[in-house]
Amino acid sequence: MIVTIEDLEKSKDGVLFFDFEDTPEGIDLKEPAKAKFTVKKLGEGFINVTGTINAKVNVVCDNCLKNFVYEVNTKIDETYAEDSLYDEYKDETEIKDNFFAIDLNGEGKIDLTDLIYQSVILSLPNKFVCDINCNGSEVINKYIKTELQDPRLEIFKTIKTEKDN
Repeated sequence: MIVTIEDLEKSKDGVLFFDFEDTPEGIDLKEPAKAKFTVKKLGEGFINVTGTINAKVNVVCDNCLKNFVYEVNTKIDETYAEDSLYDEYKDETEIKDNFFAIDLNGEGKIDLTDLIYQSVILSLPNKFVCDINCNGSEVINKYIKTELQDPRLEIFKTIKTEKDN
């Protein structure tokens, strides 16, 4: 879904509300992601997008290789600059401490589907585990070494400290 700055300027009070479902490419979703966004013109060439995204992503457990659904519930608060902030193009710029603005570089539109994609991907953990008690499967566990068996480290077993004497 695309929001144009022209539509935002024509809206009452410079605010648009969106409540929709979308399926961004590149994410294996169980069902379309649900998004609720408020797009607000801040004046001085800035636009703010706030809202929530709820998505169910099909993933594979890294411990046991079972398929399961990981739920993503994330809040959005992004600020965009309508025109280029610099002569040289930069994707994102820190305006003040911890206040970042994504440079639209005069494009005149915001891609909400891309915002969903980025937010869901950034909300995913590095390691997927289907259950807090998942210990893996026999197929995987036979390839995992449980003891450190590096022969170069054997020398450390012979070190004596004052406490040992």
